[in-house]
Amino acid sequence: MKTSSQKGAITILVALLLPMLIGLMALAIDMGFVFVKRNQMQAAADSAALLAANSRQHGEDINIATDLAYMATAANGFHDQVENVAVTVTIPPGGSQSFASDTHYVRVTLTQPVHAFLAWIFGVTKTDTSATAIAGPSGGGNPCLLTLGTTGSGALSVVGNSVVTASTCGIYVNSNNPSALQLTGNATVTARTIQVVGGYTATGNTNVSSIITGAEATKDPFANLPMPAFSGCNFTNYTQSGGGSLTLMPGTYCGGMNISGNHAVTFSPGLYVLYGGGINFSGNIAPITGNGVTFYNSGNGSSYPYQSLNLGSNVSLNLSAPTSGTYAGMLLMQDPLNTQAATVIGNTGTTLAGNLYFPKNALTLNGNAGADIPIGSVVSQKISVTGSTQFSMTNIYGSSGTGTTRSGLYQ
Repeated sequence: MKTSSQKGAITILVALLLPMLIGLMALAIDMGFVFVKRNQMQAAADSAALLAANSRQHGEDINIATDLAYMATAANGFHDQVENVAVTVTIPPGGSQSFASDTHYVRVTLTQPVHAFLAWIFGVTKTDTSATAIAGPSGGGNPCLLTLGTTGSGALSVVGNSVVTASTCGIYVNSNNPSALQLTGNATVTARTIQVVGGYTATGNTNVSSIITGAEATKDPFANLPMPAFSGCNFTNYTQSGGGSLTLMPGTYCGGMNISGNHAVTFSPGLYVLYGGGINFSGNIAPITGNGVTFYNSGNGSSYPYQSLNLGSNVSLNLSAPTSGTYAGMLLMQDPLNTQAATVIGNTGTTLAGNLYFPKNALTLNGNAGADIPIGSVVSQKISVTGSTQFSMTNIYGSSGTGTTRSGLYQ
């Protein structure tokens, strides 16, 4: 049995510890409430930043985006200047990130003091609580340029005096390699956003917009576009040399298309299927024109084997994609089973008004000094830009080059 002295000691110990136990319980209750409140604030900040960033993606000005952010926080129960809530919307977001000065990114910060229920007995009357979110263009947006390969260095390489401009949309590199994006020489790359899953290297006197590394992979915007269906051969081993004007008709060119000499070539509107043999232009062919045209490079493993697509040499390309139908916006596309590399060489006066889609192979864009070549979205497994050409890319060509622009959270 416990003695009277033992009972007294326990009573004293309980008396001493009880306030501490009550205090710990009070702190646990209050901290739990603070935790819940902070989660609510974070959800409000996230939704506000995303809404504002999406509005910027769709061309709304900064004032409208800011108003939308305030509306979003209020809809989540946090009204600026009500119950000591403070909402701050900052466009551009500032800070130390690579997109600190980019007005397509939005920072939303919420602060509010949370009053204590029980912790006041320890002199804790309130806790300052805050939440911050930053949102901006995500990898799900429409690309001006996208490399699909998930591994390997130089998935996108820009070398020499090449200039790539994508001021209205983004450049995305899906490779997780530390040197996924390689910039060499006097290369210049300007885009609304540049996002790389892996990393990048820059050697020489390069000039490039801010690069976001560690980004999420971007989905293929043309993944659901059906490959053209065709049967039979309209033309077999089509070859032309010499000089004079040529007018070509759409159809299936079994064995591909080979044109050399001093021709001026006009492609009539329609779909051109290159079933084996690819397409090769050589010589002083100028100009090569075609409005409302799509070229599909396919083949098989036997009678008409897959071949590369080579649009180059001393040619001037003035080609535009169709503006309606299944392949609206699609100018050059390659069968996913065809892994042969493709080359497009642009010279002064070249226009490629449409999208270039090479899902399983490498694409080289090259050109001579002084050429300024407008082009649509370029999506390929791997892309190399060389020479001294200025490539100006957009994503405006037809339904196959558009979609829903989205934003993502960066904090």
